[in-house]
Amino acid sequence: MQLSDREIQNTLDLLRKKQSMGPEGATVLSDEEVAGIQEVIHRIEGEPEVRRDRVEKVRKALESSSYDVTGDDVAKKLIGRIISDKLH
Repeated sequence: MQLSDREIQNTLDLLRKKQSMGPEGATVLSDEEVAGIQEVIHRIEGEPEVRRDRVEKVRKALESSSYDVTGDDVAKKLIGRIISDKLH
């Protein structure tokens, strides 16, 4: 599963909103936020466990030495994954 930068940002925004409500407060989501969350869940559930097309693309790039990912890209995805895992 891969999360886009936009999905990570939306998750962070919702987390900040929840934290700003305090431990006693209830978080109320707008219909738009709920629809967005449901869309992400639906997309995740529809994804195969292994995306063979992506694996093949990366394998070919590695073999041709053209696979170029910056440390910033890796860090963003790691942080996004950690945040997403903590919310589950």
